[in-house]
Amino acid sequence: MDKITYTRGTYSKEAQKVELEVREDMDIYDFKILCKRLAASLGYSYKSIEEAFDNKQPPKSIKQILKD
Repeated sequence: MDKITYTRGTYSKEAQKVELEVREDMDIYDFKILCKRLAASLGYSYKSIEEAFDNKQPPKSIKQILKD
């Protein structure tokens, strides 16, 4: 087994350390799922994770719409 470890550099109310054990033959699709789970465990919202990993652009604000 391999390990992926995230250690937060500063104190917050969220998890300070997350360690995931992964199998050695993990493919890129499994790695993507693992990254989504890691992001969720660090406190990111489901919506922001989906936007980031599914290449969706965050909704534009009124100022951005008027600027374009």
